[in-house]
Parts: sequence; C-alpha cells; structure tokens
Amino acid sequence: MTWTPPYSESHLLQRILPATPDVLEPPLYVRPGEGSESYDTYFGVFHAARWRRKTSVGELHVAVEVDGTAEVEVVAVKRMTEKVVETARASSAGTVSIRLVDLSDTNVDSYYVRVRGAHLVRGGWYAANTPLRDVRLNACITTFNRQPYVTANVERLRRLGREVPSLADAFRVTIVDNGRNLELPAGDGVSVRVVPNPNLGGAGGFARGLMHARHDGWTTHVLFMDDDITMEVESVVRAIALFRYATDPRLCVHGAMISEEIPWMQFEAGSHYAWRYTYPLRAVGREDDLRDRITVLADEPESQFEYTAWWFTAFPIAVGKDNPLPVFVRGDDVAFGLMHTGEHTITMKGVAVWHADFALKNGPMTLYYETRNMLLIETLVYDKHRWYHTAYRTLSFGFRNLFSLRYASLEYMLKGLDHYLEGPDFWRNVDHSAMHDEVRTCPEEKAAPLPPDLAALQVPGGIPKPIRLLGFIAAVPLVGGYILPKWMLRRRTTVAPINSRAVGLATRSTKLLHRHPRLDEGYVLERDAARFWTDMRALRSSLMRLRREYPRLKREYREYYPEMVSDESWCRLFGISQSELKSSSTPAK
Repeated sequence: MTWTPPYSESHLLQRILPATPDVLEPPLYVRPGEGSESYDTYFGVFHAARWRRKTSVGELHVAVEVDGTAEVEVVAVKRMTEKVVETARASSAGTVSIRLVDLSDTNVDSYYVRVRGAHLVRGGWYAANTPLRDVRLNACITTFNRQPYVTANVERLRRLGREVPSLADAFRVTIVDNGRNLELPAGDGVSVRVVPNPNLGGAGGFARGLMHARHDGWTTHVLFMDDDITMEVESVVRAIALFRYATDPRLCVHGAMISEEIPWMQFEAGSHYAWRYTYPLRAVGREDDLRDRITVLADEPESQFEYTAWWFTAFPIAVGKDNPLPVFVRGDDVAFGLMHTGEHTITMKGVAVWHADFALKNGPMTLYYETRNMLLIETLVYDKHRWYHTAYRTLSFGFRNLFSLRYASLEYMLKGLDHYLEGPDFWRNVDHSAMHDEVRTCPEEKAAPLPPDLAALQVPGGIPKPIRLLGFIAAVPLVGGYILPKWMLRRRTTVAPINSRAVGLATRSTKLLHRHPRLDEGYVLERDAARFWTDMRALRSSLMRLRREYPRLKREYREYYPEMVSDESWCRLFGISQSELKSSSTPAK
C-alpha cells in the first residue's frame, strides 16, 4: 500500500490510519459506529490550531480511500462545537480528494474525517504549498541486548519507507549497538546502519549517533529513540512534516509515551524540572486518557518544557551543538533538554510510542544514577543552586527511604553523592561499564515474580489522602518506628504499591511487601535497626562533606564541562580516534 498525494502540488503532513490487527489500542485510531467510522481519535485528528501556530502550512487537502460506496465528511471542531464543513461521495471503491481551506484563514481547533457506508482503506492530510526547507532525519536508536524490540521497530520503519516513497530520501536509521551483538535481517525501504559501540549506556550510544550525524554530511535533523519501545511509525511522518514547515528553524518535536500495560493511558508528554523540590521531574499529561474525545479534539496552548525524554525526541542538528554528558543512564536527556532542546520543543497528537511501566525499573541502581547525575546537572545549569538545595532533597528523600525500610535505596543514593563529591577526577577515570556492572548487581528492591502466598496479598485501596498524610507525620516523632518497643510492631506482612514509599504503613511494620498493582511481581523488605543507625551516620557524614566542598566543586565542574562533552573525550571512551570517527561517518548508500 503506497501513500500518493491527491494533487500534484500536495505534500503529506500526516496519514489517517485504519485500526489494523497489529495495533495495540484500536480506539486510538478509529471510533466505529453503526454504518460509520469516525476518526476523531488520537491518531486520526488533525490538530489544525497547532499546525497553524507553528508552521507555514497554507491550503489544506484531505484524501480518503474507501473500499466501496461511501459518504465522506470533514468535521471542523472549535471549542468542542462541531460542524460538517465538507462532504464528498464515492460511488464505488476509490479515493475521494478534497481541497479544504487555507489554514491561516480559519480559527478551527481540529479537523477529522467520518466515513459512512464503507471502510477507510487509507487517508491523509496534505499541504498545497512548498515546504520551507529540505529535511533529512537520522533516527539514532541506542540498544543493549534488546533484539526483539529493535528488530520489530526496524521492520516497521522499513515498511513505512515502502509505503511512503516521499520519505525515501528524507529518513535513515543509525543503530548504536552497545551490546555488539545485534543482527538484523536484510530488508529494504529505509537505509539502516549498525554501529558497534562499547557499553557506555544510553548517553554513550546517543553521543555516538549524534557525532556520526554531525560528520556524515547528510543529516539536518536527529531523532533519539529508546530501544525498548513499540513504535507508531506515523510519528516519523508527522515529525518530518513539522520540520519541513516549521516557522522556527529551531523547532524540536517530542513524542508522548503511552503505557504499554494500559495502552490508552499517556505516561508523559514532556516534562518540567523543579530543581528546588524533592521530586524535580514533573511530567506533563500524566495519566491522560487518550480515548477521551475532549482530550483529543480540544486545542491547548503549547507547554514550555524544560526537557523531553529520549524515547522519542527529534531536533535540528544545529540545536544540539554539544554532545550529551557522559552519565551512562538517567539524566542525559534532562541535561540536553535544559541546555539545548527543551525550550524549542512541541508535542503533536499522533506522535507517540508505547513504553513499559517504569515502576518495575526503579530501585537502588536508579537512585545511584539519579543522585549523582541530577546533582551534576543542577551544578552546571543553575547559577542559584546551592549545597543546601541538595541537602534538603537528600534528607527528605533519604528519610523517606529509611522510614520505609529501603536501606539499599539510601545507600545507593549516598554512593552517587560521594562519587559526585570526588569531582572531575571521578569522571576522567571512571570505567562506566564496570561501574554499571557494580551498581546493577544490588540484590535488594528488585521486582520479581511473587510466590502464591504473597501474590494473594493485595494493595489496600481507598485510604484517604489525609489519613496517609497523618501516617507520614506520625512517622517523624516516632523516627520511623525505630524507637518503638518490639511488641508494638506488626508481625504480619504489610502491603504497599511498588512505586510508593509508604512511610505511614512502614512505621509499625517488620515486613513490607511492595507489589505491582496489576502484575504479580514485587519484593519484601524487612526492618533492620542496626542498619538504620549505620545509614543515619553515613548520611550525616556525606552531607557535612557536601557543605564543605560544594562551592569548589561547582567551579571545577563548570570549568570541566567543555572537556567533558568534547568529541575528544567521547572518542577516548569509544576507543577510537577523531579521524576514525569522521571516516566511519560517511552515509550508508
């Protein structure tokens, strides 16, 4: 099936897709009715207001191919008031093409198509005017032992290249293989290059891909994508169209993350970064129901993002003037957004990927990287950041961990803090792969399948927020229950959500089961008073050292930054020379 423009001057902006058997959530594509199909859906709607504000798109065309006699309606939506603005009839199977409107002459929020009497085979929204610029998008996928995901996504992208010939000269894929073991089947449709790389984490993979793109003489825009996503490749079509017509040449495009477990629920569509708070990452659009018509059809102002995660972030190569920080994982995208892409970034309905639940990934290893890396980022980015901001977060989050029996979490937080306190010499000398092997071997707080007796225990529901708050407040004078006599502690296993600290529940618990709300996975924590007091002393010692050394470290880290992200520094980590990097970056034919 090949997408061809309805008129000679038409340029594809986005496709209208039927709900084929392989899609994860059909209601995000089409709303079936009695004798009709309506495309007022997340992937079907044309967000006219955002295209009008952010691009130079002029006259708008729509083309719909149907499999029989049908009536095709184009519906305009303004402040949730809907009006059929065009109707065309197909007397048999074939394509209906409509010249709709000049986008600059309308104040419509959204358009969508409704088909009566037949089924949509395919469709698309097109611009009549010439794009402002040529776009050559290089998708960089960093992978480490995720062959099934990567192979499936590459096949989807190859199929896209065959279906949309206009993308053939505008899109390529570079896969940086940190595992050095990826084997892809042969295929056509899209040029795919695999670059073997040492295991330097996501940061190292994306740095290698970006550096190749800078030197290949072909790339104008770069797309960073995780290796453990399920792609909707329509996202690539819309991103390229946005870049071609963007009135701001610095425009960046971010794809929303949809939950793989609940495939209609948005996890995040961009994020803010509140560096003064205990939890600085503030997701936009968390838990939005993408089946909801109001969510899909209504216009909303663009959010001013601080950063966007790299499951799908695309940007002009000129905007990403620095390489990512060599932080292995966690925070490389935050730093890049805060320093380069965040303020220029928009989202667009239908630009999205599905990703697994992060609740099963969080743990001591994650906290090691987040503590170390976020402190480094705040040191580099925020002039007003002081040692006491980090001390507040460390105390606040540290006591939450200690009071909820998560001793390993606190210990790995302090390990990350101590490595930051070693200064630039730590980063010059660290073996990132060996360090990752060390921190990921932590045996505690790792979700695993639960035995039947624990799987039968469910998370208590319906506890009002004021009650939970009282439990948290009571934990403070009781020092998390560590000053209570043993006879006041519960002997039975208490249950809490896997992504919750559950401080109130833990205060009188000797055993605490953290379990996933939908999967029979989790882990059990046990109270250990001796470990608690040892960790308290270590926490005090690290914070006193932070107070003494932060002013010097801030100065040293800022002086070190240019060296830290330089091609020379990264090539040393890759084990190649800069000339080898340049010579190996020639585009694949």
